Amino acid sequence: MSVRVEDGSNLARPDEAPPNEWPLGRPPTPSLSPGLELTCTKVAVDLQSITAASAAERIPACLQALTDAWGADSVFVALVDEGATAFETMFAARSTFSACNPEVLKGRSLDEFPWLKTRLAHLRLLEIKDTANASAAQREDARLLAGLNVGAALFIGFSIRGRLGGAFGVWSAAPNPDWSAELHIALKLLGSSCASGLERIELAEVLADVQERDRLVTNTANDGLWDYDVRENSMYFSPRWRAMLGYAHDHDVPEWRLLVHPDDLAHVQTHLREHLEGRAEIFESVHRMQHASGEWRWIQSRVQGRFDENGRLKRLVGVETDITERKLYEEALFREKESAQITLQSIGDGVVTTDSEARVQYLNPVASELTGW
Repeated sequence: MSVRVEDGSNLARPDEAPPNEWPLGRPPTPSLSPGLELTCTKVAVDLQSITAASAAERIPACLQALTDAWGADSVFVALVDEGATAFETMFAARSTFSACNPEVLKGRSLDEFPWLKTRLAHLRLLEIKDTANASAAQREDARLLAGLNVGAALFIGFSIRGRLGGAFGVWSAAPNPDWSAELHIALKLLGSSCASGLERIELAEVLADVQERDRLVTNTANDGLWDYDVRENSMYFSPRWRAMLGYAHDHDVPEWRLLVHPDDLAHVQTHLREHLEGRAEIFESVHRMQHASGEWRWIQSRVQGRFDENGRLKRLVGVETDITERKLYEEALFREKESAQITLQSIGDGVVTTDSEARVQYLNPVASELTGW
C-alpha cells in the first residue's frame, strides 16, 4: 500500500509486490501487529472520550502509550490559539533517552515554521525525513527543528469546529526513520479521534455557558415563558412563569386560556386569532389571569407563533409579565386625578393652572366665568 504525504513521495512497504502482481489488481491491505493495533484502537477510543477534567492526565498517558508502542523518540499534540498564530498548549511524551522535547514549541509563533504554517490542515500528513537534508521549501522549518535535536518529523493537522485546532506529531532524533505506511494510517485515525474529543470539550463548554446564561436570565428576569408544541400537544412553563402565577414545579397547570378572566377572554381570542391568521406580526395583550391562589393578576402578554413551510403552526411561544402593581398604581392615580377634577369643578373659587412659562393649562368653571375665557 502507498500513502501520499506532503513531501511529494509515495511511501511503500519494502515487501510490497509490484502493482502488476497484486491479486485482482488491488494493493494488499496493510496490517498492524495485534498488540500495536490494540494500542492504537484503545488510544483512539480514549482520545474521543476525553473531558475537560481528564484531558491534562489522559492525553499525555495516551501519547506515552503510543511512544512505547511505536518505539518513537517523542509523540505530541500541539494545540494552536484561536487565530492559529502560535502553539498555545502542548501535550507530549518521550522515550527514556530522547533528546527531542516537543514541549519547547509552547508559545512559539507559527510564523517561525513557514512550511508547516502554510500546509497544516485537517488530516493532512506532512513529513520532513531529514532535517539536515531538507527540500528548499522545508529548509527554514528543518533548521529550527534540527536545533531542537529533531532529525525527522511527521505531522498531521486537525480542525476543531471548522478552524485549525492543532497538530498530532511524531519526532525522531535520527533522520530517515522507518516510518511505515501503517503509521501514517494510524496517525490519521488518531488525529481524527483527538479532534473529535477536543471538539466535544469545546461544545460542552459552550453548552455550559449557554445554560448558565439561561439560568441567570431566568432567575433575574421578571418575564415568565411558556412554549406550546403543537405536534407533541405539550406545554412547557418556565420556573419564573410558575412562580409568577403560584404554581410549584410539580403542580399541573390548567390550560392557558382557562386562566384568562372571562371578561377578557373574547378580546384575547380575537387578537390571538389575528396573529395566527397572519394579520398581526405578534400577539400583544394586557388582561387578567388567575393566580393559583384564586386572585386575579394583571398580565402583559406577548405571543408569537412558529410555522412550517406550509404555513401550519408548529409552536406557540409566549412571554408574560405580571404588571398588577403597575396597573393598581395607574388605577389609583386615575381615581385621584378624577377626584381632584371633581373638586376643582365644584369649589366656589376660581382655579387657574399654568406651566413653567405661565401658559394657562386649566381653568375651572368659576375661573372661566371670572376671566371670560
